[in-house]
Amino acid sequence: MISAALATSLALGISNVAAQETAAQDQQAALAGSQQAATSSSPIMLRGTTGSGEQETVFDESILAAEEAAARERDTSDPVSQLRDAEDIPVPRPRQEQGRTRRLQPASTVVDPLVTTTPSARSNIRQPRSQETTGTATRDDPFAPLGLRIGSWRAFSTLEQTAGYSSNIDGAAMGDGAAFSRTDASLSLQSDWSRHSARIDAAGTIRQNFDGSDEIVPNGSVSGELTLDLVDGWQTNTRLAYEYDTESATSTAITVPAASRTGFHTVTASSSIARTDRKLLFSLRGVAQRTDYNWIDLEDGSTVSQGDRNNTLLTATARAGYEASPAFTPFVEVEGGIRRYDLARDRNGEDRNATILAARGGVGLDFGEKLTGEVSAGYRVEDYADPALVNLEAITIDGNLAWSPHRDTTVTLSASTGFSGATTAGDNGSVVRSANIGIERRANDRLTLTANGGVQHTAPDNGDPAQTLWTAGAGFSYWLNRFMAITGSVEHTNQQSESPALTYDATSVRAGIRLQR
Repeated sequence: MISAALATSLALGISNVAAQETAAQDQQAALAGSQQAATSSSPIMLRGTTGSGEQETVFDESILAAEEAAARERDTSDPVSQLRDAEDIPVPRPRQEQGRTRRLQPASTVVDPLVTTTPSARSNIRQPRSQETTGTATRDDPFAPLGLRIGSWRAFSTLEQTAGYSSNIDGAAMGDGAAFSRTDASLSLQSDWSRHSARIDAAGTIRQNFDGSDEIVPNGSVSGELTLDLVDGWQTNTRLAYEYDTESATSTAITVPAASRTGFHTVTASSSIARTDRKLLFSLRGVAQRTDYNWIDLEDGSTVSQGDRNNTLLTATARAGYEASPAFTPFVEVEGGIRRYDLARDRNGEDRNATILAARGGVGLDFGEKLTGEVSAGYRVEDYADPALVNLEAITIDGNLAWSPHRDTTVTLSASTGFSGATTAGDNGSVVRSANIGIERRANDRLTLTANGGVQHTAPDNGDPAQTLWTAGAGFSYWLNRFMAITGSVEHTNQQSESPALTYDATSVRAGIRLQR
């Protein structure tokens, strides 16, 4: 009886525990059902901000259920099969993207690695520095000058020292050979602005001849240029330059027995305005140029003034062009000007003041890295005030092209027509035509090879013997590091004329080192 009572009590206890567990499970199921109903009627919403503005991200129940189902189906015991059998899981998307195709957005422009915002067009913050090119196909140059940053400017400098020998040190008929040294230096300051640009350039050369006279031949130049980008495609350019050079004692412009080379000074100021934002292009340019000549040192120790050669030249040029295509831009150009001498009459009693008129037409070429430049042809007249002097006039051909036949090779072609004054009585001057070619080849990162050739023909208008000057040369530069290179060159010059006094040839070689920063 006792054992039967104990068994009955144990059975009743077990049934009570089972009933309590069933009630607890029913309560949990009811609570889960109410939470599911609340979730379906009110989705979970997270609000936040991104770089493009405020966005709302919605987590739907279908997305959560899909994640749970995928998690249950994955076999975590086998990572390889887990990766192989993984299915794409829906990712929460911003509310404005749901149900719509997102438009592709362009990448934002980053001007500076430290500044990720796009700058204003008028702000003068620095832009990324690119490799200097000449419009031809080139690769990055590991030996390009680094320069020195000075505020919003960059400074570049070079210094080259060479020594050599010339078979005709004076470039004259029956000239003697001698050794020489040459020093070339340059400094360039370039702005690093986002809108406008400016630069200052200075260069100088000193050559000393070791022919017994120890003559020193200097020349140099300095210039400043400012370009302003105005509104609606208008652009202005202002430039001021000074140059000092010398002319040979055997020059036809020097009619007395000079003891040495004579120097002269040239100051040039120019200003232009152009509009280049449309098919029809237009520009207007004005130039003022002042030339002063030093006194001539004679062989007897006395001096002679060249004040009658000092003059001022004023010109104005208007150009109109039409961009037929991005590669071809035909243009026409007209020029007018006056030349005024300090003295009303020169040493021969002649009035060489003149009026200048010129017109030309041509085409600008822009084939990107392969070919750039322009060529033109026209006619120019220099009308002297003195009726005894015949007008100096001629057909003009001018051009400048940069061509890259293949990578790391640059070919430059140039042609020009100029007028040269005279100091001989009755001589109205000469027409000077020149053509040049230069080839530069980067054999590798360290070695650059160059070759050049040219011809210059000077034809006096009064019938005097003409002169034709031929030049040819080759050179190399080998960079030891980013700051130093070994350089060398050879050049041959030959001048032909019907006058033996104007005929000569010379060959020179030189080698040295070049430093840059």
